Amino acid sequence: MKKYHVFIILLFACLHFSCEDFLNTKSESLFTEESVFDTYDFAKQEVFSIYESLTTEQLYEYNLIFFKCDTDIECTFNDYDGARYSLAHYVGNSGSSLIMNTWTVLYKAIERANLAIGNLPKSKLWNNETYSADARCLYAEALTLRVLYYSELINIWGDVPFPTESTKDEQSFYLPKTDRDIIYERLVEDLKEAQEYLPWLSTNQTSERVTKGFAKGLRARIALACAGYSLRNGTLKTERGKDWEKYYQIARDECYEVMQSGKHRMNPDFENIFKRMHSYELDLNYGEIMFEVAFGRLVSGRVGQSFGMYHTTSPAEPKYGRAMAELMMNMAYFYTFDLEDQRRDVSMAIFNYGDANFPGKQRPINANGTGFRVTKWRRMWINPSMGGDLSGTGMTGVNWPLMRYTDIVMMFAEAENQLNGPTDEAKQALMDVRKRAFPPEMWEEKVTQYVNTVSASKESFFNAIVDERGWEFGGEMLRRNDLVRWNLLGDKLDRMRGLTEKILHSPDDPEVENIPTYLYWKYNEDGEASTF
Repeated sequence: MKKYHVFIILLFACLHFSCEDFLNTKSESLFTEESVFDTYDFAKQEVFSIYESLTTEQLYEYNLIFFKCDTDIECTFNDYDGARYSLAHYVGNSGSSLIMNTWTVLYKAIERANLAIGNLPKSKLWNNETYSADARCLYAEALTLRVLYYSELINIWGDVPFPTESTKDEQSFYLPKTDRDIIYERLVEDLKEAQEYLPWLSTNQTSERVTKGFAKGLRARIALACAGYSLRNGTLKTERGKDWEKYYQIARDECYEVMQSGKHRMNPDFENIFKRMHSYELDLNYGEIMFEVAFGRLVSGRVGQSFGMYHTTSPAEPKYGRAMAELMMNMAYFYTFDLEDQRRDVSMAIFNYGDANFPGKQRPINANGTGFRVTKWRRMWINPSMGGDLSGTGMTGVNWPLMRYTDIVMMFAEAENQLNGPTDEAKQALMDVRKRAFPPEMWEEKVTQYVNTVSASKESFFNAIVDERGWEFGGEMLRRNDLVRWNLLGDKLDRMRGLTEKILHSPDDPEVENIPTYLYWKYNEDGEASTF
């Protein structure tokens, strides 16, 4: 039995049907699965529906943050609730609809991708002189998005069912699990094929669709996950993936090719990476944002609302609007930064708009240090503003970045070090990241000397990579997967808990003795911004 996709609903009025016409079951408004992909516009809409799944059921705007929470950086202080907060605290149960919703959305997206992947190569478009390149690009986009969705499934559940063809009527919906290493191997090969057909960002002119650079970066990310550690479902042991050297080499080579291409570069202003996203601008100049989830203002996306800087919610903060800001940051993380690191106050500001007695004014965070939020996203940065009549609106439309070019640079440094030790190329990559974090007059000490010191051994350089990724990507929800593949999740959680306890209960401990006891601030001339 063929599947049908309804594209057009025709409304008929005052029409007379003969008995023969009425009994005719053929509808001209229906197209078969195969014929849909014979027309470019329809095929494109089918592939765009795979993108649509990124925003379905609040997948990337809300739900997934709780599956990636509670690390040494991001966390939630809410109590166990049998739902999303319990998931963040590693206690999932059948009472959480979030589990089933996330599973269902991801597999629906994979089914859509399988339809496109299975039908485009045998469509009339594939060898059409006019549409051949476009058809292959759509095919590659579907391949890449399917890899993205499977990677999320593996990150949450480990071994999962792995259908690579659209489900037929006679097939069972209940498939057995496939070992994650087998899935990873296929995903790596799929991305190798996909990047052959995808354009670079400079050609595509949008980071809201996947490009060659993102496919290469995702291939590197998948390869590192495959090479890394994970808790095996069969043995309940944490083990490294097989052939790990091979996959480190793949990650190293893919990142190197992106770096050498010159198609992407780092935005020299760390704050500007995130601030421009609040003005709904795509980063086509630097290409730092390689792929981002496309939300729509007043329609979708709760970036800056459900997570970001806190703004009073009841009543809504009048100047910029309310922001629940459920995602928190560990207090001790703030104090791991170098005092001169310019990323700290972007990632984790020490103020918010959380005091209803001082509307529209910055105030120091409270709650004994548990009030730190992820502040790479701030309602105050949204332009045009969503204050006033829009103060209670939650759908900000601010996009969510799934990969930045800096991740490419950091993955290269990690893989190069793992394969060959802290070579000059690995050291230069780390230096490039740190140069943006510090003013030029401090580069000799904070960049050159620092990198030379941590390059004493492969182990010390790796530890520096672990720290640097934490400072660079805090709040972007990469940390949990990083710590798992490094087999450092437990160690880092214990470390952060120990630092927090010392800050709160043993302030004279040498490790935390430089943390201030009091905080002073004053309002600047604009009556709003504060100097701390």
